[in-house]
Amino acid sequence: MALLIKGATLLSGKKSDILIEGNIITKIAPSISASADKIDAKGKLAIPGFVNSHMHAGMTLLRGICEDRKLSDWLSHVWKAEGKMAEKQIGAGSALSCLEMIKSGTTCFSDMYFHMDGVASAVEKSGMRAVLGYGMIDGGNRKGTRESADEKKMEKELTIGERFVKDWHGKADGRITCSIAPHALYTCSAPLLERSAALSEKYKIPLHIHLSETRREVFDCLSENGKRPAYHLDSLGILSPRTVAAHCVWLTKEEVRLLASRGVSSSLCPVSNMKLASGGVAPMPEMLGFRMNVSLGTDGAASNNSLSMLETMKFCSLLQKNARWDATVGKEEEVFSAATAGGAKAYGLNCGELAEGKLADIALIGMRSANMSPRHDLLSNLVFSAHEGNVADCIIGGRLVMENRRVLSMDEEKVIEEAQKAAEKLY
Repeated sequence: MALLIKGATLLSGKKSDILIEGNIITKIAPSISASADKIDAKGKLAIPGFVNSHMHAGMTLLRGICEDRKLSDWLSHVWKAEGKMAEKQIGAGSALSCLEMIKSGTTCFSDMYFHMDGVASAVEKSGMRAVLGYGMIDGGNRKGTRESADEKKMEKELTIGERFVKDWHGKADGRITCSIAPHALYTCSAPLLERSAALSEKYKIPLHIHLSETRREVFDCLSENGKRPAYHLDSLGILSPRTVAAHCVWLTKEEVRLLASRGVSSSLCPVSNMKLASGGVAPMPEMLGFRMNVSLGTDGAASNNSLSMLETMKFCSLLQKNARWDATVGKEEEVFSAATAGGAKAYGLNCGELAEGKLADIALIGMRSANMSPRHDLLSNLVFSAHEGNVADCIIGGRLVMENRRVLSMDEEKVIEEAQKAAEKLY
């Protein structure tokens, strides 16, 4: 099956047709004639779909349950709510996440949570692309020894994590791939982290982990292990080109240098970090300076509320500028690249760019609106002015999943209703 996008505007300002055959972009040219279903893209900006590199899809059910609280208070409320969530509820929340992401131009996301079969089923039905991992937690160890606080729990977590990879990696016509996802160094023991690295190597898949999200995490790691978090993870063999480290807020310049030298990708979550008052700001200029791959994520809806990557790009840029007292950092091209190609590179995916030979994951953005006019700088308009309501069409793997704001791959009304019912059962 072929699909032909006619008359789209590229970020360069040029008008082009885009031919999609199967799930691949095969030709981009000023004018293309082909036997294919056609999409009229006049007045629309064609961009690669966004790659949300860190989130927790099922957490959408917890949106708004715990506002304006200190982190310890917030965590207590969230963990209590999560303890009540079953696979069916996680599936309903994940479907709602997929719907929201499609409507805001996100075509791929990376997720770590629990009851991941429910997440994977929702992704399969939605038509989205995703990298999914079971978030493993064995309680860590606060006694200064290497043993797991709960040996049986560790074995169970590793078994579930590996089973999920065997069941889902490469499914949904390749749209679903898997990761190994130990939650964080403060919730996972050294043996669990080491064996996670071994599983990542065994299956040649990404390892997705939280890193240096809070100042307390850093101080606790120094106290318990005598080294900062990045160095501790390195000592356990966690850092490699397959590693994606989420948040990366409280890093020193030398830690950034270490992560970059190991080929680690970062996933910055500026909105979540500000909402939970993490205090620090991820050192994006240093990351880029050391040629570290940078991507962007929203985190879960309980600590962000929105899953919009358009919003995330703007916040990322403004936070970097404000924190450094330097308007030249957090450049529009840097944050756009992080929101697209950076996420794809982090997870080894052939998407994130609008180019021949790439997967046909494309968002079409309406330009004929007040907030997108005048069009002096299309990229500036996209990063600083656009909102999810400007996203007109969405194509994933060559399939049109949203046309003129109407999602074709999901029953929008049913998804919202089921998520609402699932959320009400929690409270």
